[in-house]
Amino acid sequence: MIVGSIRPRYVKTAARKLLRLYPNEFTKDFETNKRLVEQYTDVKSKKVRNRIAGYLVTLIKRKIEEEARRAAEPEEIIDMEM
Repeated sequence: MIVGSIRPRYVKTAARKLLRLYPNEFTKDFETNKRLVEQYTDVKSKKVRNRIAGYLVTLIKRKIEEEARRAAEPEEIIDMEM
């Protein structure tokens, strides 16, 4: 179980919407995401911008882990059948 900070719904909603609109723009790098959030939104608050950028990092890492897990699954299934 991963224990982390609780984020407000507006942070999660904004991050997911940005990821849906610009799927290939965001990376695991917080600084890059911070600048992109600033560019793609009209968020005035640094704190909110940083929270959104930080949550984007979390979402990207989860996406990468999920893709790696899916890539490993077919090999496991093939090994079990033999």
